Amino acid sequence: MPTRSTPLRPEPCGQTWKRGLLVIDDDPAVCRTVCTIADRTGWAAVTAARFADAETLLGTENFDCIIADLTVDGAPVAGFLRTLAELCYTAPVLLIGAGNRAHRFAAADFAWGLGLNTCYPIGKPLVAAGLSGRLARIGGRLQDGIVGCCFADCHWRKAIDAPDAISA
Repeated sequence: MPTRSTPLRPEPCGQTWKRGLLVIDDDPAVCRTVCTIADRTGWAAVTAARFADAETLLGTENFDCIIADLTVDGAPVAGFLRTLAELCYTAPVLLIGAGNRAHRFAAADFAWGLGLNTCYPIGKPLVAAGLSGRLARIGGRLQDGIVGCCFADCHWRKAIDAPDAISA
């Protein structure tokens, strides 16, 4: 008696491909929150607690987006941003930070001035819906082949009087 062959149509796989996200923050609670939100929006997040650790990861992994705190382990983000510029990093960079809104904007202006693809910065504490929407927009644009940030509502434009350095 003949046996049945396997079906010609393969069974769909439940696992989808995820884009790489590097999260740099020295607060474990923030890292867990960002990773949970990222996972729900289709990103595979890797965390680093120091900028030096993040620089090491940049040499071994591909990331489609970076989320970085303005200050990690007492070090300002400026040095890390310079490293990204030297590497000619083109994917979106999203800066987050607590406190002064002007400080976040100055950091984004500084990154933009270095030629980085900087998104409109987000304040802490993070709002899940806001970060989720931002990551979804960035992912959608990357899916469409657009390397830029997550659209006109957050594309950071360098101010005329943007500072040349970031104060801690």
